[in-house]
Amino acid sequence: MKGNVSLLIILVLLASSVIALLSINQIQRLLVYWNMTFNYFRAFYLAKAGTELWLTEVYYREAGFKQTINSGNAIVSKNLIWAYSGFNPYFTMNIEWNFKTITDDIRYTDECRADNKITLGTWEWIMLSLFNDKTSWVAHILTTTNENNIKGVDDKFIKTLNIVEKETSWGFQYFTFWLFNYDKNRNMWNIFVKTWTNLQTFLWENIGSVEWNRRYLTIKNPWTGNEVVSFCIEMNWKLIPYSNSLITVRGNYGDMEVWLQSVVEKEVPFWAMDVLWL
Repeated sequence: MKGNVSLLIILVLLASSVIALLSINQIQRLLVYWNMTFNYFRAFYLAKAGTELWLTEVYYREAGFKQTINSGNAIVSKNLIWAYSGFNPYFTMNIEWNFKTITDDIRYTDECRADNKITLGTWEWIMLSLFNDKTSWVAHILTTTNENNIKGVDDKFIKTLNIVEKETSWGFQYFTFWLFNYDKNRNMWNIFVKTWTNLQTFLWENIGSVEWNRRYLTIKNPWTGNEVVSFCIEMNWKLIPYSNSLITVRGNYGDMEVWLQSVVEKEVPFWAMDVLWL
């Protein structure tokens, strides 16, 4: 009888030990999960803060604005201070407003593919801003654009703009083109318009030797009915400025890193729209 009681006590103790070990293991897992969650949310909100900062900056900038901020830059190192050595939170930010190929999805602009082509229905149009905003971000944060920082794309590069991988629903490949020229005071000096032509011919006929502060090129589908055209736009040897931008922010906290990417579609300025007749 005493032997049975002793055995029962041993079994209870063994079971209790197993339960205790399982409980400790589970608590350890919960602590690891909690720590990962803690680091993830802090990395996420660092990335989100950087995104909001960049979105604010984009609001004040114009086409072709390109800037990068790394973890070692003063705006990061002077504002994010951590007490423990070797555990420094940081974020990096990058904005792209210039692309190798203009497509319908600026996240994929390395090449023109069937799934990323620009598609224009009847009378639909797309506008390119052929200039770059060269503003220095740190020195001019949240200020109005300095017109002296707007630099037009060189004529020789504009003439290499080309519509590629064209597909139409009716067999013809002609468009209507507008070229609007503005000076640094946003005064429009002239407009060139032509229909039933190709882009290369239009540019070579209308790009002269005068360097304008701003140029806007509009490409429009002139056909009536249900005719649709799809294509991409490329420029040899140079990136193309665009009104849409791609913002990439990376937040890092502890052993966790979070990437956030935003596509910003910016409308054509109201002062340019007044003369488009579109």
